[in-house]
Amino acid sequence: MQVTASDKTGQGTKRPYRSPVREQLAVDTRQRIAAAAKDLFTEHGFSGTTVASIAARAGVATPTVYATFGSKRAIVGALLAQMEDDAGNAEWVKRIAQETDPHAKLEAFAMWTTALFSSSKVLIQAANGATADPAMATLREQGNRHRREGLRAIIAVLSQGDALSGGLSEERALDRAWMLTGIELYLSATDGCGWTNAQYQEWLTALLQQQLL
Repeated sequence: MQVTASDKTGQGTKRPYRSPVREQLAVDTRQRIAAAAKDLFTEHGFSGTTVASIAARAGVATPTVYATFGSKRAIVGALLAQMEDDAGNAEWVKRIAQETDPHAKLEAFAMWTTALFSSSKVLIQAANGATADPAMATLREQGNRHRREGLRAIIAVLSQGDALSGGLSEERALDRAWMLTGIELYLSATDGCGWTNAQYQEWLTALLQQQLL
């Protein structure tokens, strides 16, 4: 449906009709699908969850899930992005950038890493469990590249301030930081060893400081 609006010359122009009610319904549907998917990934893992089961849990038709997200991988990607927002991604980036003391900067990054991993643990486990799915492998690779680029900026600041350990190049420091902040170590600490998030955060902070500064 289109409506006609007059421009400054008095001639009619056409623009798409926007319905606030329809837009809100679309937002609500997207949120229901995402919530249903998160619950099912928690209960059955990525491989054990079908688009049809997500649709049934959300109370929508299966084609609606595809029309809204496109695929299970896209749903996981959207959920992980939302988890970053829920973990205060923007605020943490600002806080880390404002820290002038190298030790405090790395401590802030360790705190952010812990907050992010703890809030998205279920989804990350679901993604890691789908080892045979090429789409999920791509999603993991994207996440690793994203984390590496975020660390690159921090390492560059530490290098410019001559804070890196003697003889440690930026690239080698980046390698160390990237390996130490991977989800695998977080899961090993919390699931494998039964550590609390606070214990993991304290350990990661000390490790980053020892290995980089």
